[in-house]
Amino acid sequence: MRSKFRNTTSEIKPGDLLLSEQPFAYVLSSKEQGNRCDNCLEKVKLLKCSGCQFVYYCGRSCQKDAWGDHKWECPNLKRVAPKVIPDGARMLAKIINRLNRGDGHSFRSFYSATSFRMWKDLMSHYPNLKADKKRMDHFTSLCVVLYEFLKDISLPNTVELMGLYGRMVINSFMILDTDMNSIGTGIYLASSIVDHSCEPNAVVTFDGKTINIRAIQNMSYLDWNQIRISYIDMMKTPYERQNELLSSYYFLCGCHRCIDGNQVKYVHAATCLNENCEAPVEITWNENCQLVLRPETEGSTQNGVSNGIKNGDFQKQNGGCDEEEIDNDEFVHCKECGTKYTEKHVEAFIKIMEFTKQHLKNMEGSSVAYVDVCNYCLDRHEGVLHPLNVMHAQTLDHAFEAHVQMQLWEKACVYAERLIPCFRFYHGDKNPLLGLLYLKYGKILLYKMDLEKAVAQLKLAEKIIKTTHGESHPLYREQLVPLLQQAMAEAD
Repeated sequence: MRSKFRNTTSEIKPGDLLLSEQPFAYVLSSKEQGNRCDNCLEKVKLLKCSGCQFVYYCGRSCQKDAWGDHKWECPNLKRVAPKVIPDGARMLAKIINRLNRGDGHSFRSFYSATSFRMWKDLMSHYPNLKADKKRMDHFTSLCVVLYEFLKDISLPNTVELMGLYGRMVINSFMILDTDMNSIGTGIYLASSIVDHSCEPNAVVTFDGKTINIRAIQNMSYLDWNQIRISYIDMMKTPYERQNELLSSYYFLCGCHRCIDGNQVKYVHAATCLNENCEAPVEITWNENCQLVLRPETEGSTQNGVSNGIKNGDFQKQNGGCDEEEIDNDEFVHCKECGTKYTEKHVEAFIKIMEFTKQHLKNMEGSSVAYVDVCNYCLDRHEGVLHPLNVMHAQTLDHAFEAHVQMQLWEKACVYAERLIPCFRFYHGDKNPLLGLLYLKYGKILLYKMDLEKAVAQLKLAEKIIKTTHGESHPLYREQLVPLLQQAMAEAD
């Protein structure tokens, strides 16, 4: 199926669909196996493939639609059972099969009337891979699995196979459900042309396995060289974002948001001791904690880096304290109102930052609801960490989700209110995650019969989700609109 694209000469408005595309190759995540259809990725009643006893479909239609891709995979999955093929190996096997037996080498995915991308157009980053020990170890382990799994397919030589692997890992998209949780991985040829920015002018959403790219800013016309999406989670320090992009995509992001001192001064900030002052106060809490990396040359995003800015460095750069003064705690003060910090205040801030960092690490990637841990952390944050401090924001995010999971609605509402400014600061005003937060908060308020606030939150959700997902998306049509109609009807 060819991709659907927008005419490049017309004016672009927020919410306009720029590109809609089916995957070149994709896999359902193994953690979702048996919960979702392997073809359409919908979460419905499923039937197991009678051949391999591994793949599930929602009905005959999806089974028939997937057979061209599954018929070679089915006997191989059956032969290696009960072993489970890792997602990366299964994806690479699907790519190899399409290139060897299908239209993989000739397939064109269009992003304009005359412009398209083919498999060969994807960059493999071969030299970067060779120097990346973690990726090379992963590649080696996948090769072992592939040689056992693909008995009936002649595998490429090691160099060619590494080229395929490089194209796969660099150009893959995480396929997300309506809650923005990862449910699979896909290669989308046309969509892979879009570069990253931490200040994107477009967003990616999914409807099943279909990827949709929509504008979130006004543009006089569509220029694909200027379209930017975010590849990563934005609620991190600039250094953490840059480091993730370097390790995953081999480039250093030098966008304005990464090197702008205005955001950097908030990410590890203390709150001002003056209750009437909202300014961030920068305190050196970890000498080795870098906040941002700068390109060697202005505008460079591909080469090495210099000017690593560490926690507290902005105090020195902005004409505050010199190094000797910063080491002396009595000179730590708010640059807005001049309120000074004692040694006791500085020590308390350092301990809480270290404490929070450890607990965030423990909670990372876990599905367990850490209600008590989150509450304890946030109680200690009060009056110490700035409301936009990234560790405080991440803890609020965990706390909100934990309380929703445990159906502790009152506290969930408290944390939602405090989390919204953090999402707006880190993700931006037109991000799907902010829209989902408004939606979840509005749904809770509706359940609590706080109807006026529920309507207000759901209208905020509608404004964002209508732009990021479109009116035909199930999230908008089947979840948001009925909730908003119900809230408005009951409020009358």
